[in-house]
Amino acid sequence: MPGRPYRRLLPCCAALLALAGGLRAAEPQESEQYLKAKGELEAMVAKWDQGLFELTFEPGTIDRVTLKDRLGETRIYHYLTFRLRNQVTVGGVTPISQAKGYNEVLAAVAKQYDQAKVASEQGVALTVDGVQGKDGVIVERQDALVRTRAVSIGVLAYDERGSRIHLLGEKGSDPADNFPFRDLGNPITSTVVGAVRERVEEIQGRRLLTPDEIRGRELPPYDASKRTEEGWAVGELHGVVIFDRLSDYGRKFTLEVRGLSNKFRIHWPEAERGKVENYLESRFQRRAFVLHYALLGDEYFRDRDRFELVRAGWEWLPTFQRNDKRRTMAYSRYFLENITTDKADSVNSETATRFWNWYDEQRKAQEVRERVPQLPDLKAEIAK
Repeated sequence: MPGRPYRRLLPCCAALLALAGGLRAAEPQESEQYLKAKGELEAMVAKWDQGLFELTFEPGTIDRVTLKDRLGETRIYHYLTFRLRNQVTVGGVTPISQAKGYNEVLAAVAKQYDQAKVASEQGVALTVDGVQGKDGVIVERQDALVRTRAVSIGVLAYDERGSRIHLLGEKGSDPADNFPFRDLGNPITSTVVGAVRERVEEIQGRRLLTPDEIRGRELPPYDASKRTEEGWAVGELHGVVIFDRLSDYGRKFTLEVRGLSNKFRIHWPEAERGKVENYLESRFQRRAFVLHYALLGDEYFRDRDRFELVRAGWEWLPTFQRNDKRRTMAYSRYFLENITTDKADSVNSETATRFWNWYDEQRKAQEVRERVPQLPDLKAEIAK
């Protein structure tokens, strides 16, 4: 993607701004290179949808179909149908904008203060009467704001049989079970097979979109009073996820639907003042809609067994983050939190020296790896 070369430049610039704010004695002349880099970063950030969002996912039928290829071989595929709505709900039923406790609190505050009022144009927010824009917003739920979105979803399926071998002791007694990544065994990602989709459409009696087709569409806010060309309500669509054959030996299957929410959690370990945190102990979690199915029976006559939905809902799942990314984030936080002293506009010389040594290290690493264009020599730019 166009903005990727600058991902590692962002924390460097953030720390540099803190340094420059304390080091400069007079307002320097902004160079052409600086203005160009600044414009590229601002344009990249402007394209990001930084607001929280969450879509409503309703699972449908999960089953299998058999097809014969051109060589006469029988191929088995599994599929999952679903309905997707650009609407945030509580418990899959009530829109989050109608959450009872939240709305009651806002109504009580608006009743107590004359200048406060409850606005419900996009979600439900407590605002200052007569003040427009963000300056007039007192409290709002970002995840309740619904707008037209481009949806990109992916589904991962796996059974209960992992790849780790436990010769002695129960599961959890092996030190490998404490690794910060999960053992999914042999996971299967969704695929696109036109013939399978057509066969599923015949079975279900409706038009179904694949994740690739959904990725190319914009989904407006859900409105049940209006209909699209397909006969669906505005802001909703019906789709199908297709998998290659799931294992006949599995009895419990988990399906993770990713891309329905951009909520993200980071747990940073405690760090002493003036020291870099132990970034290897940081933990990262993404929010995904997870379906848990049971498939009773043995590996024989699997076509007669039926999937039973045990539970479904939102879960926080551990996500992998490379150590060099963890290190970059940890050092960026360290520089921003320790660049100044207790005195106003006073720069910590020890932190500043460490920053420039770290920045030079990043520049040399970029030149060796050739992963991104060479980082500019900002120290020389400031010296000018």
